[in-house]
Amino acid sequence: MRTLWILMLACGLYGAWQWWHERSEAFDASAFVAVEMPGGMQPNTVLVLAPANCPSEQAQRSEALIRELDRAGIPVVRDSGFAFAFDVADPTTEQMQGIKRALAVAKRGAPVVFVNGLAMSNPTAEQTIAAYRGSVGSP
Repeated sequence: MRTLWILMLACGLYGAWQWWHERSEAFDASAFVAVEMPGGMQPNTVLVLAPANCPSEQAQRSEALIRELDRAGIPVVRDSGFAFAFDVADPTTEQMQGIKRALAVAKRGAPVVFVNGLAMSNPTAEQTIAAYRGSVGSP
C-alpha cells in the first residue's frame, strides 16, 4: 500500500512539473516573438515556411502572404524547413531559449514566418510587414 502511495505521489509531482514547465514557456501567439534565427538566413529578409507543392489551406495562406510581401517590396524567401547554426558543443542560454521559442512557434502550424530575430505562426500580411519595417537594421 505504501508503494502505491509513493508511486501516486511521484506521478502527481511529475504532472505538476510538466504543467509548470509548459506554462512557463507560454507566449502570446498573436504577436511576433524573439527567437533564434535559422542558419544561413539573409538579414532584412522574410522567411516563410510552408509545405511545398501542397493544395492545403496552410499552403494557400502562405502563397497569399508571399504575394502580399512581394507587392509591398519586402524581400521574401519561401522554404519548407529550417535548421539552426550555432556551436553545438557550447550553445548559450539565450540561443537555447530562442530555439525553444522558434520550435514552439513552428508547432503552431504553417505558415511560420521569420524576420530579423522574430517569428510568428500564421501572421497576416499586415503583421508581417509591420514586424519587418519595425526590425529593419536590427540584428
